[in-house]
Order: sequence, then structure tokens, then C-alpha cells
Amino acid sequence: MEETALNALLGYIASHQLKDGDALPPERKLAEELGVSRRELRSVLASLEASGRVWRGVGRGTYLGARPLKFGPTLRGLRAGTSPADIAEMRLLFEPALAELAATKASWDDLLELEKCARKNAAANSDEAWQQWDHRFHLLISQATRNPALIALMEVINGMRVKPEVRKKTVSQETRHYFAQQHQAIVNAMKARDGETAARCMREHLSSVQSRASSKTSGAADSPG
Repeated sequence: MEETALNALLGYIASHQLKDGDALPPERKLAEELGVSRRELRSVLASLEASGRVWRGVGRGTYLGARPLKFGPTLRGLRAGTSPADIAEMRLLFEPALAELAATKASWDDLLELEKCARKNAAANSDEAWQQWDHRFHLLISQATRNPALIALMEVINGMRVKPEVRKKTVSQETRHYFAQQHQAIVNAMKARDGETAARCMREHLSSVQSRASSKTSGAADSPG
């Protein structure tokens, strides 16, 4: 049902020729227009927000595109001036530490949502579905740290990952399934409150992503993340 809601929302955006910076209607009205429940719509919007394709502000509504940066020229330059290799290297240094911290601070609801993301990744049968749940998985780990600064940095990283030169299609279902198993291993370590293992599993996952992406010399790369 969530995939149906996603397709309905993407169709609405296309048919109304909406672009980055444009506002979506209020949730109640939008759900009625799309013919989906508000729960389904919220889930889709959460996934799109995690991937940097929409942003939501309290009392301000939902807007297309990445959240405007409010951290001055340094992070604006970070988003504009980095290569895919730079981003992969940064993630390899940053995200294992997030997983280690999140393993000690995540609530049970956090862990259940992360497990749901891992299941959705395993079941994804399209690149669009994979990317939505993959971005949400990595953002949820940062949110489980309860550290606003770390969450903000992960939002920036996710925003950089949707740039056309970074976002590669994951054409192999076998590769998607393999990475989904690695996601589950991270969740299992977090459920055991084993921060060291969670960090190791995240490092192995990102190393696998980096290795498979760099092994492609042409065409679409198997590089979800």
C-alpha cells in the first residue's frame, strides 16, 4: 500500500508540474486527493524526507527538495563541492560511529522501525523503493542517537547522496538483497546493545557499497548504501 501511495504522490507532483521549493497541500487534503490514508501518506513523506526529496517544518508545511541549509557557507560548500568518492569516504568515517552510539541510545520503537526498513529493503523490487527505504534506514540511525548535531549532519549527507552524479541505480536484485542482509546485521547488533559490533557491521556494509561501486567501470553501479 505504501508503494501505491508513493506512486500516487509522485504522479500528483508530476501532473501539477511542481518543482523544488514548491509546497504540497496540507496532509488531510493531499491524502483525500490521492485516495490514500493519512498514515500511508505520512510514511511516504517520511521516506521522501529521509532521502532529501522533501522537507517538513513545524507549522510551515511540506516542501519539495532538500531542507534549506542554515549552517552558513561552510555546509553549502560541502554540499556543492564534494565528489562521490569524498562522500563515500566521509560516510565510512562517520556512520560507524553513529551506529555505535545509537546502539546504546535507541528506543525499542527506533529498533522496530529500523527492522521494518531492513525488511522493506529486502522486499524492494525497484530502485525507487530501495532508495526510499535505504535513505530512511541511515537517517533513522542518526535520529536514534538523540543528538541534534549528528542528525543535522546526516540530513546533509543524505541530501548530497541524491545528487545525480552520486545517486546510482541498484540494478541487481541480488545486490539489493545482500545489502539488506547487512542492514539487518546492523539492527541485530543494535538490539543486542552491542555498539562495537554495530559499528563493525556498518563499516563492513559501507565498505561493500564502496567496493562494488568502484568495481563498475561503466553503466549503472550497484551502489545503494
